[in-house]
Amino acid sequence: MELGRDSDTGGQIKYVVELARALAKMPGVYRVDLFTRQISSTEIDWSYGEPTEMLSAGQEDENDDSTGESSGAYIIRIPFGPRDKYLEKELLWPHIQEFVDGALAHILNMSKVLGEQVGGGQPVWPYVIHGHYADAGDSAALLSGALNVPMVLTGHSLGRNKLEQLLKQGRQSLEDINLTYKIMGRIEAEELSLDAAEPVITSTRQEIDEQWG
Repeated sequence: MELGRDSDTGGQIKYVVELARALAKMPGVYRVDLFTRQISSTEIDWSYGEPTEMLSAGQEDENDDSTGESSGAYIIRIPFGPRDKYLEKELLWPHIQEFVDGALAHILNMSKVLGEQVGGGQPVWPYVIHGHYADAGDSAALLSGALNVPMVLTGHSLGRNKLEQLLKQGRQSLEDINLTYKIMGRIEAEELSLDAAEPVITSTRQEIDEQWG
């Protein structure tokens, strides 16, 4: 896993990865899957092309021989968009539905696998879908609806606040801002995600007071 390659692989990604690892170590949590995009290109680290990457092993249960077989935290890379080209997050919006379809297929398959391992032959479904940032929030809302499981949202930042700050700087018009950041689509996705989420998680009091208002 490569961190710090650009602004899309910085602190937020480390936060999400560490959250997945921590969740997998909690009692009662068998498996955590962290979905992202699969890319095969010589211009980026080889790990982007790996379909599955273990982040941490699950907790061992001395009373259950099956525990650990598929448990733990994993990065699951879904192929969507151009297979051999890295895209910045602003260019991923047209491919969200393809990502959701791929993630849903993985979840359906894994529900059967886990059902055989720990569910007594019955499918084991996710307890929750957690979306981080606008694009993943949009995806999580669609997956939550398809699977009828709760959704959680961590926005990290909001498009409306970013738009307000950029307009105050006076360097770009609304049209230019939208062209660069796809800001209107981001805002629409965030508002859909907020409507779909049961809890909304923030990192600081400042987010609550100044962003979420």
